[in-house]
Amino acid sequence: MQFPVLKRFYEKYMMTITLAVMIMGLLFVYLSPTMLVTIPAGHLGVRWYRFYNGTDLGPAVPEGTHLKFPWDELYDYDARAQLVDQEYDVITKDGLLVATHISFLFRVKPETLGMLHKEVGPDYLNLILKPELGTTARSIIANYTAEEFYSTYREEAQDKILAEMLAELREENSYSAKNTVLIVFDRIMLKSITLPERIASAIESKVEQFQRQLEYDFRLQVETKEKERKRIEGEGVQALFDNIGTKEVPNYLRLVGINATLELARSNNAKIVVTGSSLNALPLLIGNDTLIPPAQQPQAAKIETTKGANQSPPQLLKAPSDNTKATPTQAEKPATKTDKTQTDKAKK
Repeated sequence: MQFPVLKRFYEKYMMTITLAVMIMGLLFVYLSPTMLVTIPAGHLGVRWYRFYNGTDLGPAVPEGTHLKFPWDELYDYDARAQLVDQEYDVITKDGLLVATHISFLFRVKPETLGMLHKEVGPDYLNLILKPELGTTARSIIANYTAEEFYSTYREEAQDKILAEMLAELREENSYSAKNTVLIVFDRIMLKSITLPERIASAIESKVEQFQRQLEYDFRLQVETKEKERKRIEGEGVQALFDNIGTKEVPNYLRLVGINATLELARSNNAKIVVTGSSLNALPLLIGNDTLIPPAQQPQAAKIETTKGANQSPPQLLKAPSDNTKATPTQAEKPATKTDKTQTDKAKK
């Protein structure tokens, strides 16, 4: 019974219904960019109702495509871990201005994203994080001198800045209640520290001198050990010669020379072997005349003559010493007299 009524109603208002459907379709197509919102991967959304309580403080809208009324808003937030580099000018304990390059890693918290949007807004990085980090870094670095912060206490200062920053974000402030974390801080890195040129050069020179002092201390320890080694070696050599005896020292040295010559002969390199001048000399020795007893030194070879037994042996010429004067020979004496007579005649 109801179907005939609907049929008559449709036949009576067919044009009006068709026109209304077409108008609604056109409106949907026109308003679809404002009604369909896509949240990309790794992002979260926050709803804002124009006619109902404003910002939704509940869980954030997950990624995907969502439908909303044209008069409402859906804000997009990046929920991934973000790395930000920022340079701060800080003053050390000794009053020096130091440029510090700090990198920090953070991400938003999905449970409190609505409160972050309501109390701070999308520009929370410049409104909260950078100023808070700068204040915390200045208060921590002010406890260190430029040398300490530049050389040895950098890691300690970095850990203290991170701990202080986490405590600041948990405290009650104008944008969050106590123990309400809006932003999660994961890590802080002190990338570089720029000191005045003169101060940096002085600190580097001091560190260099300290390392050089450590090097000299190590050298002294090595030389002390070397002194002890040489002392023990000398005692061993002294004990060896005491056992051998003074008379057997030349024979022992000759044996050592023979062994050294054999070792040299076994090598594959090109070599020249210099042997002694007699059977009693060492096979390889420089200045062996000081080591061989006089009884074992080679005697001068006798000169054999073939012209007869009456011929006198050749005499060795000796160089005149400083205290003796050379006497003229018989051949020189007449020549000297002749020269004297010639000079006398010339005078007459």
